[in-house]
Amino acid sequence: MLHFVLALLPIAAILIGMAGFDLPSKVVAPACWLIAFLSGLLFFSGSASGLLETSASGIVDGLRIVWIIFAAFTMLQVMLKAGAMDRIRNGLAHVTSDKRLMVLLLAIPFGTFLEGAAGAGSPAALAAPFLVGLGMNPVIAAAACLMGNSAPVSWGGAGVTTVVGAGKFVDFMQASAMTGRLACFEYILLPVLMIAFVFGRRAFRGIWRDILVLGLLTGAINFAISNVFIQITELTSLLGGFVSTLLYSTYLTLRREDLLAIPAEYRLEHTESQEAHSLGNFLFSLSPYFILCVLLVVVRLSVPLKYLIAFGGGYTVWVGCVILVSAVLASFIFRHAYYLVEAMKDSFKKVVPALLAMGFLLAMVNCMKLSGQISALAKTLSAAAGILYPMAAVLIGQIGGFITGTNLGSNLMFNPLHMEAVKTLALNPVTVVAAQNTGGAIGNMICPNNVVAVCACVAILGREGEVIRKTLMPSILLMLFLGLLAMFYTYVLFPI
Repeated sequence: MLHFVLALLPIAAILIGMAGFDLPSKVVAPACWLIAFLSGLLFFSGSASGLLETSASGIVDGLRIVWIIFAAFTMLQVMLKAGAMDRIRNGLAHVTSDKRLMVLLLAIPFGTFLEGAAGAGSPAALAAPFLVGLGMNPVIAAAACLMGNSAPVSWGGAGVTTVVGAGKFVDFMQASAMTGRLACFEYILLPVLMIAFVFGRRAFRGIWRDILVLGLLTGAINFAISNVFIQITELTSLLGGFVSTLLYSTYLTLRREDLLAIPAEYRLEHTESQEAHSLGNFLFSLSPYFILCVLLVVVRLSVPLKYLIAFGGGYTVWVGCVILVSAVLASFIFRHAYYLVEAMKDSFKKVVPALLAMGFLLAMVNCMKLSGQISALAKTLSAAAGILYPMAAVLIGQIGGFITGTNLGSNLMFNPLHMEAVKTLALNPVTVVAAQNTGGAIGNMICPNNVVAVCACVAILGREGEVIRKTLMPSILLMLFLGLLAMFYTYVLFPI
């Protein structure tokens, strides 16, 4: 029990510091790293040299993540300086003039597509600045995109999370199908939770039908690809996100929207001009994002996975490169190349503070992994679970996602533990692995690394606590719901 409490200290310190006292991540992160380092050195199996070496590796990993933040922010700045965001905002008013529905559209189906195409936190890095560019509150934009980037993470990076993270232990198609049976209900709940915790309970007025349509649409498509079109299950998020974005955008365009019925606080402001009504201008302004999405998909599907992982440190590096290339192309598309130089200068100033926080957070994670603190957490939880083990698997996955910021890492770290547990308890390994897979995905919405990254992308570093407070309770509620559903699947529908 002592090891469990000690291993829990760095995690508790993050939540208390950032969400409880609103301390900035650049202050909390070094303190939490020091706690993990000393705990690993004094009470676990870590050596001073090993912990320092792995801490340095974490800082390097933080630099790679900051690279994608820099690229995403540069892209946003180019779009803003060229006036493209103003034209996009006006154009999107013809899809919907409701900020709530715009957030749902970009955070859930479009975010799902980005996660499936690239992974590496790309939805938060790209969709959140996009929402801010449309005039959204940056805290709302950050929280919404983190919540939206939960369910699709199970098939992030063209399915690598499930194919590799689950496929090493059970048949990946079976794991994907079972994950889809869990995640389809998560998709139905996500729009409800997003409106309730991001905007507030008053925000449901007048949009219940639209919330229901989005939830059922995304849930059904996710289930269909993962369970019916099983041969392309790796593309569950990528293809599902694309189809969902297309269909929901069409639905919003065709539905009759009464502008006066939208409360003023949720109304998307736009200027009435001929340019605003020009489809050509709208598509021209969006063209850098079209290019970005095409490049992400082409690179991800045409270059062997092993090369992408090896290239300069993996996903984050190549995704950042693709975003930056798109930003360069955008500056030429808008015929003002000097926008790029100005945008890069502005972006560099914004990301420097993020490097300190990101580096120390990942250094903390590495210390916890090397010294056995993460294993201590998982073993204690699993030993105490007993018959509740399927629910515990969701929680363990969530903790892994929270700590590491990657569902793939959480799956590879804890699935060996689950394989031992299912033998002892005589459980269906597929349902348990799927529970781990969905749990790791929802852990991403509260992961400090991801929170810092998205806050850096929308220029609100130091307000990470506000974002975590909006995403923490939805993450807990989803964990409980998915845990109960995993129990039902394990003992009733899909017993061994």
